[in-house]
Amino acid sequence: MRQLRRLLLICLAVLPLALGPGPAVAESLEGGMVGWAREDMARALSKYLPRRMAEEDVPGLSIAVVVDGHIVFEQGYGTSDFSGLSSVTANTLFEAASLGKPVAAMGALALVEEGKLSLDVPLGDKLELPWLGDEDDHKLITLRHVLTHTSGLSNLVWCCSDESWSTPGAQFSYSGVGYMYMGHVMAHVADMPFDRFMQTRVLGPLGMASSAYGLADPLVGTVSQGFAPYYHALLAFLIPLAFFLCLFVGVTALIVRFGLNRLKLNPIDIVPALVLSLVATLGLMGMIVGSWLLLFILAYVAAFGAILFVGTLFVLLAFAFLGLLGPADGTLARGQRRTDPVMMSVAFGLVLMASLFFVVGRNVPVPIMAGDTVNPAFSLRASAHDMGRFVEGLLADEILSAEMRRHMLTDSVPIEGAIGWGLGLGVRDGVTGRTGWQWGSNPGFQSIMVVNTDRQTGVVVLTNSAKAGPLVQEIAGHVMGEEPGWQVP
Repeated sequence: MRQLRRLLLICLAVLPLALGPGPAVAESLEGGMVGWAREDMARALSKYLPRRMAEEDVPGLSIAVVVDGHIVFEQGYGTSDFSGLSSVTANTLFEAASLGKPVAAMGALALVEEGKLSLDVPLGDKLELPWLGDEDDHKLITLRHVLTHTSGLSNLVWCCSDESWSTPGAQFSYSGVGYMYMGHVMAHVADMPFDRFMQTRVLGPLGMASSAYGLADPLVGTVSQGFAPYYHALLAFLIPLAFFLCLFVGVTALIVRFGLNRLKLNPIDIVPALVLSLVATLGLMGMIVGSWLLLFILAYVAAFGAILFVGTLFVLLAFAFLGLLGPADGTLARGQRRTDPVMMSVAFGLVLMASLFFVVGRNVPVPIMAGDTVNPAFSLRASAHDMGRFVEGLLADEILSAEMRRHMLTDSVPIEGAIGWGLGLGVRDGVTGRTGWQWGSNPGFQSIMVVNTDRQTGVVVLTNSAKAGPLVQEIAGHVMGEEPGWQVP
């Protein structure tokens, strides 16, 4: 009878996962899957995750679950490259992106406990030469400001924005540049490069053997390939281009109207506006995404243009074969045969609609991050197993004292509602208590880490898909027994 009752409870718990996720799923799983028997959790996740990955078009995913302070489940699903031949495992490397921030924060707080850094003394006091461009920032920004994202520095990590955009300490503003500054100070204090310090002080002691902020060239190929839908590349180029084109054409119209006293724009008038729009778009994109990713975006845009051009030519040939390209009805043609412009527009429209249906939603690979890219804000390459080891380290006294780990979650600044930010981790108050968390988002990758220190539980989900943002939140909600929502409003 007892076995029958247990079987019934398992079936009732797994049923929502089998039928599909809904807003009340976390409520129906009181306490989350971390409270389940380990074999039941493994069985349910191994049925649920592949199905949801297929539904969301996510090529590869790796997960690690921590219960009672130790990894109890880790598994990879799907594929890690464009060929589909390499299977994801718990040890497959992903671009962990911003999951590297709390790892770097642990290293910085270790230096605080050693007396080499202070939370509330300006970081600039440790430097002989200022790293920041503004002298006031140099004298004001502290480690606490960086870890709580109140430094006022920007998140434009590619354009070397080294001056604050708001008063340090005044308000929350997520900043990757702040972590770049922190990493520079850590390297100076430790008298070794940042990535070597992290290997020595954090990654190595925690057993994160395959993880690193920088990789040797032979290891770069072991990192999972990232994927993004084709339309991401198109919109990344076309949206700023459209904005700048509207801006510069508007300025051109004003110059023509009031400077040249003409009421109508000539086609030649648009050329300078078009050139300026292209230059401004390329400059803005280079600042935001970097030159290497920009080249890939331009290649995808050019390829899409080629698809439209070649496709339209084929459709026009078909129309010509069917005799549909002659002059429109009621049009007199004299001499050379004229082509019906309406049918040319129809041909282009057909190809455009077909491409929107068959091409723009497809996953395409994004460029692999160079091995020598070392950045505390986004360059950590890690596996689910290694990040699970990091969660174990957050729940134990391996690197930081219990008091310092407590401060990571309690010394927080409020953001909105139940969301705040502590010393290197986002914080969220929910039905199971306070959780610490961090999301990761690099081009072609989405990930999440959630930890509950009171329950000694946590979960890490790494994916190689730009589409997986909602999915990783959903998975974390199932595992931790909370509604999805580990994000800044």
